[in-house]
This record gives sequence, structure tokens and C-alpha cells, in this order.
Amino acid sequence: MTYRIYTLVFAVTLLISAALLFSIQPMFSKMILPLLGGTPHVWNTAMLFFQVILLLGYAYAHGTSRYLSVKAQSIVHIILLIIFFFVLPFGIGEDIRPPADSDPTFWQLSLMAATIGGPFFVLSGCAPMFQRWFANTDHPDANNPYFLYGASNLGSMLSLLAYPFFIEPYLNLDKQAWTWMMGYSALILFALITAGMAWSASRKQAAGPAVGSKFFNHDAIEWRTRGKWLLLSFLPSSLMLGVTTYVTTDIASVPLLWIIPLAMYVGTFIIVFSRKEILSKDSIFVVQGVLIAMLITKTLAFYNIEPLYFVGLHFVLFFFCALACHKELADSKPEASHLTEFYLIMSIGGALGGVFNALIAPQIFLIPLEYTLVLVTIAFLRYGHKENESFANFKNSCRNYLQNLASNDAINIHVVVVAIVLALSVVSIKVENFTHSFTAAFLFVSLFLIVKTRWTLAICLLIVMVMHPPGYKWNYIFNNNLNYIDRNFFGVLRVMDDEDNERVLIHGTTNHGTQPLIEEYRLTPLSYYGYTSPLRDAFEYIEQKDGEQNVAILGLGIGVTACFQKDGRSFDFYEIDADVAKIAENQDLFTYLSDCGSPYEIILGDGRLTVKDKPNDYYDLILLDAFSSDNVPVHLLTIEAIKIYLSKLKPDGILVFNISNNYLDLEPVLADAAQELNLKSFARIGDAQKIEGTELSTYIAHFFAILPEESTAQQVLLENKWSAGMFRDNVRYWSDQYSNVVSVLGTVTARKRFAVVRGAKEENAPNEQPQLDPQQEPSQEE
Repeated sequence: MTYRIYTLVFAVTLLISAALLFSIQPMFSKMILPLLGGTPHVWNTAMLFFQVILLLGYAYAHGTSRYLSVKAQSIVHIILLIIFFFVLPFGIGEDIRPPADSDPTFWQLSLMAATIGGPFFVLSGCAPMFQRWFANTDHPDANNPYFLYGASNLGSMLSLLAYPFFIEPYLNLDKQAWTWMMGYSALILFALITAGMAWSASRKQAAGPAVGSKFFNHDAIEWRTRGKWLLLSFLPSSLMLGVTTYVTTDIASVPLLWIIPLAMYVGTFIIVFSRKEILSKDSIFVVQGVLIAMLITKTLAFYNIEPLYFVGLHFVLFFFCALACHKELADSKPEASHLTEFYLIMSIGGALGGVFNALIAPQIFLIPLEYTLVLVTIAFLRYGHKENESFANFKNSCRNYLQNLASNDAINIHVVVVAIVLALSVVSIKVENFTHSFTAAFLFVSLFLIVKTRWTLAICLLIVMVMHPPGYKWNYIFNNNLNYIDRNFFGVLRVMDDEDNERVLIHGTTNHGTQPLIEEYRLTPLSYYGYTSPLRDAFEYIEQKDGEQNVAILGLGIGVTACFQKDGRSFDFYEIDADVAKIAENQDLFTYLSDCGSPYEIILGDGRLTVKDKPNDYYDLILLDAFSSDNVPVHLLTIEAIKIYLSKLKPDGILVFNISNNYLDLEPVLADAAQELNLKSFARIGDAQKIEGTELSTYIAHFFAILPEESTAQQVLLENKWSAGMFRDNVRYWSDQYSNVVSVLGTVTARKRFAVVRGAKEENAPNEQPQLDPQQEPSQEE
């Protein structure tokens, strides 16, 4: 019974420490996200910070294990836990702002270090340290404390999964910080209990100042083994950040999409360090092979299908790739005397993954190739239990494969498979309407042959992923019509000319502005701002006003809105990315700002933060037109942000949001915010339209407007077929303390809901009937 109590207490202590460690990650990242424009790279930088501090924590645990007895080490650790309690609850000051004209990566790292660095550091050392204390008891399993790592990772995964579904929807950020502080207090109590158990039941043979006599025991562990641990830790860490960036670029940079891959990453440790084998190597590698073949098929046969449908495939493939690496890592773990060294090297590998993705890759890759390269590397390192296929015999395996290819038996299938995949990859670059069914059928028929030979499968994946990087096409990037390409903290920027005589700015994978190359239409607004755009209705309203007019545009793009000119009207463009400002003002690329004739000023920095510096009652119109790739940053849509915008509007002004996107139904969020503020809201979706006699066309555009109490814009909007803002059940306004992207995420966008409720003509409109404001029935004339 005593031993069971030992196990329970140590397991609970590890679970609490891990839950605190991993819940602080999405919590603080969400706090800092609004300061940096909602870009996906915020999470990569945050993960770099967490991984580096985790490394320092493991180094602290290893170092104190070398020089201190269990009793001395526990005293030091508990003192540090108590000291850092007094910096809680954590938060970010209202006056803190990032640099406006330089890369904010190191600013973000320094802010995180100053705010949560101490508590996170001491928590990082808990897992290896508590396991070391357990190893110094007289418990029967003291010689193999690695099973407690499963309890630690269980706490990590539960806290991660709880965050988007329970913590974020029901606790605002202030309450989250206070709840976290209470959990930290509980950890101090349990640390005292486990320390007392370790002192009273310490085994004499384990007593002494060190678990190992040297920092690295050269006789016991080879450097080759350490290198293996390092590589097997680096690859899953980098792949996790790569798949997260890929997914969040097109959907939204929000905790839910950060947490899913991180929870999967942690879950693999639970599986591989459990007492009983849950999945064998053979099972892992077979499933991994099937998933790689599915990814090859998806890329070649279904490239143009919406990426949201394949997010699950990328996530599950990542899980089994990480599981394969961590399985080999767990199978090579050392005896308990080298436990802290083992964890230290693991953490070094994890930190290197963060360094590679957050600092190195953006400097050397113009597009996010890090995801592709690491995925392909893992495919080449697939290994099994057979001696000639093991990790240690990688070179021999490569040599054997090349020798087998020369034989008549092998060349009949492997060379043919690789050749066909290569041919299909080349064809699919130029021919988007290729007969996909043949591709899919061939690859799936070949699947059972491919998965048994890792080299054939890895080579096929290499061909497909290099020729079709996830989210990008080489013929759209490096062609004769590419005018500009660069990558910075906020993503990838490209300027290119398309076949329709248009020049476009693409951020990530999304069009952020279009200018015609035909001289007659050179200054004609296109994309979301064309003749049928609802934004024109807002400008029609302020056209009726006399005198000087001030217009604020949060999000510059290529400066299309500068062509909504009028004598006495000036524009303030708020832009967080200095490179976007350079592109928009470069007359060799775009000429809206230079030739439309509107006085303007570009103000660098996050729009919500910098617009606060303007006087109240200053603007006639404020347009929220800021996007990070395809998503609107959440912090620009909160009720606190709306209050800031409204304070800067004249009493008869108008506040407009461009909420056109593929996956987030944002109208109900804004409608509920307007209702909370007792203000009227309206929305309209403009049709796509081609300019007669040309290939130039505009986009379907979704705009939302909130009117101050004294605004007379309502009549103009209604005349132009705007209708009341729409609500949805279980969707409420967002605040700086609360947001719930899960409630508005999906492929059924507001545009399709409009097709049903507002009578717009659109094929395949869903039957969903959203809840409407009973006092403001929508127009049925559109």
C-alpha cells in the first residue's frame, strides 16, 4: 500500500507540474498575439522561447543532480518555487509595444523572459527532478522511473486539450492567470510532500551528491548514441512547428490550431514511455507508410481541393512521424543513472527544432520549406526492428537498396513507381485539370508494395514534396512573371503578374491586392473593392458630407482604397509590416498610392495600438482591412478594439470591417458586439463581376458596418441592400479576455448563409438558418 501511495503522489505531482507548464504556453501566447498582428510566427517564436527555457530547466535539473544530494536539491528547488510565486499572476502592461520598423522576434523573446521566464524555468526542471527523487526511494520500480514520464505527459496533454474547449471559452485571461497561480500553489504543496517521501525512504545505495559521477559518462554512453537522441528529438520538434505554420497560415493563428499538434507531440511520449507497449514499431511504420502514400496521392490528385479538408491528414501524419521518432528514442533510453542527461539531450534537440523553424528557416527559405524538408528526412529515416533496417545501420540500408535496384527483381516495381510519380509531379505542375482518378488508383494499388520498402516511399515523397511544397506551387513562385518575393516575421510576400493582366500581392497563400496592367484600367480598384463592393456604399455615404474628411484604413495592402479620392479627403494607412509599405510605395510594382492623387500617411505598427494615438472624433470612416494571410487577426475584432475605433470616429462617421475569408464566419461575432454596445450593425456581400471586354474581375466581398449613435448612414446602406447583422446560436462577441474561434470555424462561411437567408443566388447553398435579430429583418431583395 505504501508503494502505491508513493506512485500516486509522485504521479499527481508530475501531472500538476506538466499541466502548469503546458497550459501557460497557449495562455501567454494568446496574451502576446495582439501586440504582433496575429501572425502565425508568434507561436513559432513562443515555442522557441519555451523550448530554450525547457532546455535550461533540464540543464538545471542535471547540474543539481550532479553536485547535490536529493535532500539538498529538493530544498533548492522548493525555495525557487516559492520565490517565483511572488511574480504571479503574470500579465502584460497596457503600454508595452513592439518595435514598429524592425523584426520583433527578439523583442517577443525578451518580453516573455521578463514576464514568465522565472516560473517557466523552475517548472521545466520538475519532470526530471521528481523522477530522480523517486529513483532514490526504495520503491520496487525505482530503477526504472521512466513510466512517470507518461504521467507528466498526460498532464501536459490534458491541459493542452482543455485549453480551447474548457479554459478559453469559460475563463477570461485574467481568471486564467489567477487559476494558474492557484495550481502553482498546489504544486508547491505536493513538492514538499514528495521531497519528504524522498528524504525518509531514500535508499542508501542511491545516496550521495550525484546520480552520475560525471556530467557525461564517456564509458557508459557513446557520443553516437547522444547524436541519435539529439536527431530523434530535433525532427519531431521542427515538424510540429512546420505543420502548425502550414495550417494556421490559411485558417487562423489561434490556440486551437497551435494546441492540436502540440498535444499530439506530447501524446507520443505517453505512448512510448508507458510500462506496456501500446503500439509496436511495425504497426507504427505501416500506418506511417500508408499516411505518406495518402499524402502523395492527395498532393498529386487533389491539389486544388480546399486545404481545410486535408488538415486532419497532415496532423495524423505528423503524429505518426513523431511517434516513430520517439519510439526509437524511448527504446534507446539509458539506465536511471543517466536519466537527467537523457532528458537534457532531448531538450537540446527540441530547442534546436525551435531555433531552426523560428530563426534559421525564415532567413534561408523564401517559402516555408522547413516542413517539407523535415517530413522527407523522417521518411528516409524510417526504420524497423530488423538489424539491416535499424537506425544504426542507415548507411548499410541505403547501400543495400541501391544494390537491389540493380537486380532484375527490384527494378520492375521500384523504378517504375518512382518514374510514374516523377512524371505525374511534372505534369501536375502545368496541368491542373489532369485525370486525377488514375493517379489516385495507381498509388493506392501500389501502396502495399511501397510501404514495405521505405526507400521507394521516401523517394516518392521527396519528389512530390519538393515539386509541390504544401501551400505553394513553384510555377506560381519562380516564373517569368514574378516581380518580388521575400519572407519576414509576418510571412511570405510575393508580387507577380497573372495571365489575366493583373499584378497581385500575395501574403502567404492569399491575394492581398490586385492592380490591372491594362493602362485603361490601371487605377481601377479590383479584388474586394470593385464596382459591386459594399465598401463603395460606405464611401458613397461620406461623399454627401462637406468639408475635409479623414479616413483610416487598418491594413495597407497595395493601397487600393487611396483611389476612393475626393477633394479634401486624406487617408491614414496603418500597417504592421514595413515590407508591405515598401511594396505599396514602390512605383515599379504598384501605383495606387502614387497616382490616385489622395493625400496619405503610412503609420507603421499594429493598427489597433497606433490608432489610439489619434484624437477622438477624428475620422469620418474607419475601415478594418487587416489580414494575416487569409485570416483576420482576432484582437482587431474584440469589443475593446471596437470601442477604440468608435472613439476615433466622428458622431456621424461609419465603422466598416472587411471580413471576407474562407473559414471563419465572423459576422455573428461583430453583430453581437454591436448589440452589446446598443449600436446598429449591417452587412452586405458584393457579387464577383468581370469587367466587360477584359479578363479582369472582382471578388465576392463580405463587409460589415457598425454605426455610431448619431450616424445617418443607415438610410444609404439600406438603399444599397445592406441588411441587419446576423446572429448565430452559441456565438457571442469576443473580448481581449475571451474569444472562441471554434464556434465560427468551418467551410460554411457567412457568404453561403447569406445565400439562404438574404435570398442571394448561389449554387449549393446550405440549408442552415441562422438566428436573426427579430427587430431587424434582413432584406430579401438582394
